[in-house]
Amino acid sequence: MNIIELGLTQNQQEISRLLEEHSRRMDSSIPAYQREVISLAAYENGIFIGGITGDLVWNILNVHLLAVDPGYRGHGLGGTLLKELEARAAERGCKVSELTTMSWQAPYFYQKQGYEIFGEIKDCPNEGQTKYYLQKKLQP
Repeated sequence: MNIIELGLTQNQQEISRLLEEHSRRMDSSIPAYQREVISLAAYENGIFIGGITGDLVWNILNVHLLAVDPGYRGHGLGGTLLKELEARAAERGCKVSELTTMSWQAPYFYQKQGYEIFGEIKDCPNEGQTKYYLQKKLQP
């Protein structure tokens, strides 16, 4: 056996192939693992003021990145971006959205947007801090 570093794209393709083969052997009704990325950006007068990214796999929206320029925070832009991402995911058949956030980031923001905490890791990455796992059912 030889363990080597392999380029991310090639490694992901090889791993995905093995996982697909396993899924088909276990349950032929499981759909193929297909990942679709959605990346939205907000501009004001040609200047980037915020954005959000996520991907869709097996009818689940995974929210990855959301940020708003400090000068535009508190005016609803983050919520607008999140709602737009959720709407586009729901149009494509997603039934649930999931994400992670840290205690110093935005757990309360996401709870205000209808997300519920379903798990946490305390003292991560440092003592007194927490990583939260949140989910929200999407409306068709």
